[in-house]
Amino acid sequence: MFVETIKTPGIAHLSYIIGNDGEACVIDPQLDTDTYLKLANQHGCRITTVIETHRNEDFISGAKALGQRTQANIYHGPNADEPVSYAQTITEGEQLSVGAWCLEVIETPGHTKDSICVTATDTNASDEVIGVFTGDTLFVSDVGRTDFYPDEKEAMAASLYQSLGKLSALGEQVIVYPAHGAGSVCGGGMADREFTTIGIEQRSNPMLRIADEAAFVAKKVSEYHYIAPYFSRMEAANVSGVAEAMPAQLCAPLLADEQTQWLDTKKRPGMLIDVRSHAAFREQHIAGSINLPGDLLSAYGGWLLDDDTPLALVADHAAQANEAARQLWRMGVTQVAGYVSTIPAALTEQHKRAQSVATVTADTISNRLSNPAKQWVLLDVRKRDEVVSTPFPGALHTFLGHLKDYAAKTHADTHYTCMCGSGARATVAASYLQMLGCNNVDVFEGSLDAWQQASHEVS
Repeated sequence: MFVETIKTPGIAHLSYIIGNDGEACVIDPQLDTDTYLKLANQHGCRITTVIETHRNEDFISGAKALGQRTQANIYHGPNADEPVSYAQTITEGEQLSVGAWCLEVIETPGHTKDSICVTATDTNASDEVIGVFTGDTLFVSDVGRTDFYPDEKEAMAASLYQSLGKLSALGEQVIVYPAHGAGSVCGGGMADREFTTIGIEQRSNPMLRIADEAAFVAKKVSEYHYIAPYFSRMEAANVSGVAEAMPAQLCAPLLADEQTQWLDTKKRPGMLIDVRSHAAFREQHIAGSINLPGDLLSAYGGWLLDDDTPLALVADHAAQANEAARQLWRMGVTQVAGYVSTIPAALTEQHKRAQSVATVTADTISNRLSNPAKQWVLLDVRKRDEVVSTPFPGALHTFLGHLKDYAAKTHADTHYTCMCGSGARATVAASYLQMLGCNNVDVFEGSLDAWQQASHEVS
């Protein structure tokens, strides 16, 4: 018998394959269906069952694609906002057999109306529940967000409270397998650990320690979560399902004539995304490109990239380009024209095709704050809760995901210094401002971390 966790970088998503005796079930699959097929093959199993624990907002589900490749039965919970055309509805108490595993459904609305959790029992050993796949209902040190139904905030929070009570009743020994880890947009305070137990959560999860339903509801209603603009596209795609599995190779090098077109800011047919490191980008980059390396591509691509606009990538190598293309594919962005892996020497300052981003120290920021220039803006792109917790003196706050909205307020001749918690998101912001045509942009290197290490005070 086995349970394996598949972690998807960028969106901190956790999917699972559980199997025994030649059969396997996949829970909350991604579009990278080859991953599950390889794991099933390694265990000598055939995927017979696919379960979705809820409607996903932050990525396109791979359930339909995996079901078509394996002929597996696909199951989804009741009370979906719209009929899930590719799945069978499964309800409270229904059981599915996967070898000697007995999987039983618990209806757990709250995060969404169709949320379910799935318990797992090894019938070869006993009738006791060993683990529970909790979707976006219960995480490590947090619980699911309940703000996707603005007119029903209190009701959804109350439903989640009652759903968590069902999970608590399973017993403190039960292993919890959540659908997300730290860094996900589906919660705010998740611990950097991928599994836990009911007992550990009862003792250490702040939300499970709230004994009164009214207090729990009040706490959930008071939370603030960002809703990325691409969420609505994900929801729509996941109603009908996406049948096309993710190809192994997603991104090829741009041909010579394509490179010429993409490198020219006047002829460029879309957005150029630089997925190299912040340091490499700041040293030199192609004019008008946006720096979105690593997990930041998944975290902020859905905010900063335009729908249906062709994209090309700047990457250090093919593997980096393909990983970036995979992250985009999970968000429904499939129109990646290709990538360029080196910045041609022909990109001279004379032709304004190459740029750089300067960095400044905490001492420089201190001096600028003491003697502020008329056209200087210290732009803080941290999240709202970060700013509330640790406000920064003299900074103008605009969340990184809202830079599109801020664009109309920018001025080409204003000097912008971008900051965040460490300098990473600040570099993304600087690249976006440069793309907008702002000529004088730099990055507060280390940002808040550097400021505090230099023993400067924050308000």
